[in-house]
Amino acid sequence: MRATAVRALRPPVIDGRDDDEVWAQAPAIMDFREWQPVEDGNPRFRTVAKIAYDDRNLYAFVRAYDPHPDSILKPLSRRDVFGPSDRVWVMIDSYHDRRSGYEFGVTAAGVKIDIAISNDGNEDMAWDGVWYVATAIDSLGWTAEYRIPLSQVRYPRASTHTFGIMILRDLYRYTERLSWPVLRQSRSGFVSQFGEVTGLDGLASPRRLEVAPYVVTKNVSVPTAGGFGRNQNVTAGANIKYGITSNLTLDGTVNPDFGQVEADPAVLNLSAFETFFQERRPFFVEGAGIFRFDVDCSAVNCNGEGLFYSRRIGRGPQLGRRYGTPSSATATTILGATKLTGRLPSGLSVGVLEALTQRAVGRADTTIEPRT
Repeated sequence: MRATAVRALRPPVIDGRDDDEVWAQAPAIMDFREWQPVEDGNPRFRTVAKIAYDDRNLYAFVRAYDPHPDSILKPLSRRDVFGPSDRVWVMIDSYHDRRSGYEFGVTAAGVKIDIAISNDGNEDMAWDGVWYVATAIDSLGWTAEYRIPLSQVRYPRASTHTFGIMILRDLYRYTERLSWPVLRQSRSGFVSQFGEVTGLDGLASPRRLEVAPYVVTKNVSVPTAGGFGRNQNVTAGANIKYGITSNLTLDGTVNPDFGQVEADPAVLNLSAFETFFQERRPFFVEGAGIFRFDVDCSAVNCNGEGLFYSRRIGRGPQLGRRYGTPSSATATTILGATKLTGRLPSGLSVGVLEALTQRAVGRADTTIEPRT
């Protein structure tokens, strides 16, 4: 199925309302069908979507009709948390390769969920893009208005573009899911079932340059015999992202700080194999799908990590199977890293990653029998 996007002469105000000029001109997408629990069933309520764009952004407006707006489920939660809420999704395959893409979801309360897709269905929730959305509830139901910067997605250099697109709606209280085009559970694949949006003419190739420096100070006071002792230190670093082309991105980091990354769950591992945790560090999350090499893990519980496991970069010092002491480092300092990811004009995906870690020294104990 195919939809048409219109160029916005004036960018719409992202407020969750369709009173902007561009939404009066954009063709409506109306042929939504139920795909869960009934495949290709008639939807309970109507849904209408519209697509627009300009040189820097892709815009979307979704009207989710509901005759009982007071029954719309809209609890607040943290970003990327699935809860009991009505949602709409705008999913984009900007390469139009029917294998990779991005999911931009929002709840009726305005909570954002974004996911990167690779290999026609592998979803990575650790990806967090920079995009904007606003929701509103009125007498007709609720609405969602999107602004997705083109710098957050990748697409080939061309005078005209066709993106893959799918729009989903979740009616939580009825356990019903709608989509355009219809998503068929009887078929394999996910991105390969996207529709198309045409009319994207004259998209610029943004020179994406993002520099995010940081400074972290730490002051520890501990009681001593003479009062309080203080231990102060200052750490600085930076993260850099540069879009060489619309298809190739160079990422770099100097003395990265991952102190704000969500902690791993506690695991008691009594097996002979290491525990595989999800990668959440921002530098390693970007373009992670390119480095994913799935293998048959029937013999080892590798949780789908495959041949390359980025969490080994910066892990604690390996002490030759001996027990570390309380003074042993739990992680290795990453001095810097760089990464090139993207796609060549021939369609070949490329990924190169290099990291430099500081030498770490740890003390270890070995349990032996007492002397006799």
